[in-house]
Amino acid sequence: MASRNGHHPAVSVNSLEFSYPDGRPALEGVDLSIQPGEKVAILGPNGAGKSTLLLHLNGLLHAGSGGVAIMGREVREGDKRGLQEIRALVGVVFQDPDDQLFSPSVRDDVAFGPIYMGLPGNEVEARVRDALAQVGLDGYEDRMPFHLSGGEKKRAAIASVLSMRPEILALDEPSAGLDPRARRGLIRMLDRLEQTILVTTHDMHMVKEIFNRSVIMDGGKVVADSSTHEILSDERLLEKHGLELP
Repeated sequence: MASRNGHHPAVSVNSLEFSYPDGRPALEGVDLSIQPGEKVAILGPNGAGKSTLLLHLNGLLHAGSGGVAIMGREVREGDKRGLQEIRALVGVVFQDPDDQLFSPSVRDDVAFGPIYMGLPGNEVEARVRDALAQVGLDGYEDRMPFHLSGGEKKRAAIASVLSMRPEILALDEPSAGLDPRARRGLIRMLDRLEQTILVTTHDMHMVKEIFNRSVIMDGGKVVADSSTHEILSDERLLEKHGLELP
């Protein structure tokens, strides 16, 4: 469905259902619409379905029923070409950067996506430089990912997604495990980025600083969707869904 200004939402999730192979439900009728340029925090207790929702946005998981559309393009299982287009639009950053960094150098990891897209060598190198500059890792091209600190690994993982120049960034618990300095650097970086951003997080201080809108999920459902100020002002709502005031 197009928004009022005639443009499609960046993300449109409609009655999304998903169950794990053992039959346990993870998502139960999730509806969510996010406009281009919005920065939205997805909150909730462990097991609420937050990470599962993110993995549907670029077809890493596929709906049991309902659907997901990215910039008006439906995410369809088996549509190889369509999924390639979706994955160029949506960059997913996993909670553990070791799940994302697998090459012998930072350059190789950040270049992987643009090479896969078939871009020429000079464009690949330009994108690597630009992505590393965006995350403050200029000059790290030849470093080995497994020698990086936790915060540097997080930023390198984000750079590996930014090099594909996605319209949408979906980050799963990006500040988890970071020391205070690395966390502050991450918050400043996310605040500067211009993409549509969805972040699952328990970091309520980060939510308060960056995100104008927050969505609470619990039991595989969206149970609240409002301005961050309104969400964080409702102590009873937060307590009910296992969240703490910042």
